[in-house]
Amino acid sequence: MKIYTRTGDDGTTSLFAGGRVKKDNARVEAYGTVDELNSILGVIRAVSKDNFINETIKDIQNLLFVLGSDLATPIGVESIKVKRITKDDVEKIERLIDKVDESLEPLRSFILPGGTFLASFLHLARTVCRR
Repeated sequence: MKIYTRTGDDGTTSLFAGGRVKKDNARVEAYGTVDELNSILGVIRAVSKDNFINETIKDIQNLLFVLGSDLATPIGVESIKVKRITKDDVEKIERLIDKVDESLEPLRSFILPGGTFLASFLHLARTVCRR
């Protein structure tokens, strides 16, 4: 099976449930950014030896796959069942942020990205996520 189709040579791409949009469509930009973030998180898991970080990131990556398929499937498409990001998913991430935040010193200034190799990739993931 080839990994390219040539169906996008005209500047369009297929949505998950059918239909085509231009490759510069905001939806395509959004799920491309989600895919980029997921890839960076994969690099972090590959270099991290911390079980908490790796398991947490794996959970986030699974949610990002759901988000990517959610973004690639227009609302109202009933021909296929696509798991959508839910309020519970968002609340799960917020609880995780709160848990990690409890162990940190209060921020009094911005943090210059860098430090360790792992910290640098975490900063990169943070910036892609903000986008």
